[in-house]
Amino acid sequence: ADTIIITQQGTAATPPTPNPDPKPNPPTTDPKGEHILGDVTLLEAPALAGGSNNYYITHRANNVVNFSLEYDVDKRHPRFVCFTFDDITAETAVKRTDAWKWDPMIPQKYSTESMFKNSGYDRGHLVASHDRVYSREANEQTFYYSNMSPQLPSFNQKYWSKLEQQVQSWGRNKKFRDVLYVAKGGTIRDDQVENTKVKGRIVVPKYYWMALVVKKGSTYHGLGLWVEHRAYSKDTPVRSVALSIDELEKKLGFDLFPNFPDDIEKQFEAESPASPDFLSNWPGI
Repeated sequence: ADTIIITQQGTAATPPTPNPDPKPNPPTTDPKGEHILGDVTLLEAPALAGGSNNYYITHRANNVVNFSLEYDVDKRHPRFVCFTFDDITAETAVKRTDAWKWDPMIPQKYSTESMFKNSGYDRGHLVASHDRVYSREANEQTFYYSNMSPQLPSFNQKYWSKLEQQVQSWGRNKKFRDVLYVAKGGTIRDDQVENTKVKGRIVVPKYYWMALVVKKGSTYHGLGLWVEHRAYSKDTPVRSVALSIDELEKKLGFDLFPNFPDDIEKQFEAESPASPDFLSNWPGI
């Protein structure tokens, strides 16, 4: 016979106060005041900046996570976007929708819909339209203006597109990945933006970046990309703008993959393009 003594420690939690005006996806805030409208535990999600000027949002389509972003309403620009390629989200089932509209999860007063016309900049997708063609709804969400960055046409339509296509080729290669985790964005820190703003509101990044982690079985590999916001030669190799995720984090000033186990994160973030096995880890680069 065994005797078990169970002792309760602490006190019962106070039940939450009911929302007096319930709405779908009611805004909440974290301890730093950020509006949290998404899943902060996602492995692809970078560390949040905090502050009431930021909205963290997870968009879902077909009952799966489509992509997440942190949007700064003062700078009218996302701080980052993040998403994954897996066997569902990597599918190519629909065409480009061109469903331009403001993000319904962010108050309309912050809309940038009218600001790009005659600005000299493209409405540059951060989550590319072709990143999300597994369903019509998923593609439509990539046309939210919260996902747009003012990009020079010579950059957006050429080298940035080349980088996007390389990531898509990895993401849709089942032999290469079980899951490809992607975080990307344009820099919006005060010392990493151009001196002029679009219509006096939207900051223009000086740099764009991508951070990738590929999982295949129990193996993880990491890759960072850092590019200036300018025209590049079409022959510029992807490897020439590659760096370790550790180096990328130093440039950005924030943690890119804090939700991974520390030992795994430390390993893939330290991987350098100078290492002998780099080319085999990222074929085609």
